[in-house]
Amino acid sequence: MTLALVGGLSLIVIVVTLYLSMPREEPVTGIGVNFTEVQLSEFRVKFLGWVVDYDPFSVNDFSSHADAFTWVSPTGLYIDEEYKLGGSPAEVQLRARNESVMVLPLVANKDFNRAVVHRVLSDTQVRDSVIDQIDRFVGGGGYDGINIDFEDVSEGDRDLLTQFMQLLADRLEPKGKLVTIDVPAKTSDTTIGWAGPFDYRALGRICDLVILMVYDYHWSGGTPGAISPLDWFEDVIRYSSLVIPASKLVIGIPFYGYDWPSGGTASGVSFRQALDIAAQVKRPVRFSNGSGEYTFTYSKDGVNHEVWFQGAKSTELRLQVMQRYGLDQVAAWCIGQEDPRTWEVVART
Repeated sequence: MTLALVGGLSLIVIVVTLYLSMPREEPVTGIGVNFTEVQLSEFRVKFLGWVVDYDPFSVNDFSSHADAFTWVSPTGLYIDEEYKLGGSPAEVQLRARNESVMVLPLVANKDFNRAVVHRVLSDTQVRDSVIDQIDRFVGGGGYDGINIDFEDVSEGDRDLLTQFMQLLADRLEPKGKLVTIDVPAKTSDTTIGWAGPFDYRALGRICDLVILMVYDYHWSGGTPGAISPLDWFEDVIRYSSLVIPASKLVIGIPFYGYDWPSGGTASGVSFRQALDIAAQVKRPVRFSNGSGEYTFTYSKDGVNHEVWFQGAKSTELRLQVMQRYGLDQVAAWCIGQEDPRTWEVVART
């Protein structure tokens, strides 16, 4: 891969003007990296994308590239403090049906509230009510299944989470519905920490798909750095492929980035937003071969910033790692934040 460097103030002005005026599906040239000259390869995969309800780019990008998807998971559904299924998923069904894409709405504990998910898992009456509500929602909406995204689960609720997923599968799978779960990434069978409550082996037996969220290695509240560094990414795959059947294992990758102010909490940035910032502050974007991500630094109002984000090359490198392990199922958080050239890399098998 050759990354062409672009310099000169006058050229910067031209590049920024072209970027802001070009159609959204055209290749984008950044400051310091010529994204149009990055060499890419296509991978035939089974692809799941999360489409968020709060970003119109997300629904639009899904609509434009639905033929690349096997599954789509619209967000916006949650279990609230009253243990009711609230919200509504992003509207993707019509386009999905036209392209034979299976729709698996995501349901989360609202605001990732630990007390809510603990009560759902530990109180049998509440648990059964939530399962009933999910069952009615999936059946009544004509969905193909459900995507469970319970986060900040208590370490002590590990077995209860497994039991919940078993009961949900017992209810939905006989009706031909898919039961899927999102799990934090880990490299061993730890039972502590954010990923501890998720029993990979047991969930791999129960669920139709186990979707690993292999990102946030460096997270918004921590120190700056790569979001899904390639060595850690491979370590997660190496462990998970030993305990979860390949037919059920889906590797989640990031499409997003972070902008960390020195000593502060990062703001999420998309590919487009990261390039906008680089153009405005006239800083070069560079590619980190070790992590497989793009990065740059800048200073604004006396505060130093460090930005890490993804491009199509980032996706390609992760798919190459997956291929070495015989895996071809990938998920991305989230649609609408990607480099437009990502769709030269991802194609439906």
